[in-house]
Amino acid sequence: MMGKVFTLLERHWYSALFLVLLGGAVAMLFSRAEKQPESHSLQRGLLELSGPFQKGMTKGVGFFEGLWQRYVYLVELEDENRLLLELIEEMKRERIQLLEFQGENDRLRSLLGFKQDFQKPLLPAEIIAKDLSGWFQTAVIDRGTRDGIEEGMAVVSVQGIVGQVMESSRGFSRVLLITDPNNAVAGLIQRSRARGIVVGNGHQLCRLKYLHRSEDVKTGDLVLASGLDGVYPKGVLIGTILKAETKDPELFQRVAIKPSVDFRRLEEVVVLCEKRDLEETVRP
Repeated sequence: MMGKVFTLLERHWYSALFLVLLGGAVAMLFSRAEKQPESHSLQRGLLELSGPFQKGMTKGVGFFEGLWQRYVYLVELEDENRLLLELIEEMKRERIQLLEFQGENDRLRSLLGFKQDFQKPLLPAEIIAKDLSGWFQTAVIDRGTRDGIEEGMAVVSVQGIVGQVMESSRGFSRVLLITDPNNAVAGLIQRSRARGIVVGNGHQLCRLKYLHRSEDVKTGDLVLASGLDGVYPKGVLIGTILKAETKDPELFQRVAIKPSVDFRRLEEVVVLCEKRDLEETVRP
């Protein structure tokens, strides 16, 4: 009997506890529903306060993202510019080489055309060194005795007379230029056919010596090789008369000549590989 009573009480206790919990949950729901407007007001206040901060944060993040993107873009642009500059420099070098090849080709064509004007064998050579100081007027070419070069051979270019070989080794030769005072060329004035001896003055110019004061000479007259010195063929251009004057009581005129060859820019020459033997050679 007592067991049944406890069992009945236990059942009612669980039922009562369930009813209490259910009632509390319903009460909480009603209570939360009544306080909802106040919660919304609080949330709106927090939203109003946090909005500017969140906006600033968003802008800040966007600024740094844009800054990073610009930095990456500038780095890529710098790399691209460097590559473009390298490409431009390479194209400049190639253009310079092409212009150099073209200039060399034009000079060689001129030498080939110049070679046809001579009956004697000609040997092209390249100038590899120059001495245009006040002491000497010489140049070194890349041809020597193994090429048939001998001392005294004439050296010319498409512009005119260069000089003559003064010494040779197996592979190289030194040329005494006509601007050197130790060099002499038998010359004549093309217009008047007056003759004299052309010698260097050591300063990129020459003089026409032994021209009588009665001879007709004018500024601008061309001076050619007369061929009487046994070195240079007749008719090869020497230069142009810059000035001619006569002073009493001097017997000869003072004549300055500008060589037709620009020795400072001279690169290729031709050696006349056959010497003529004369009983007399004109000396300065």
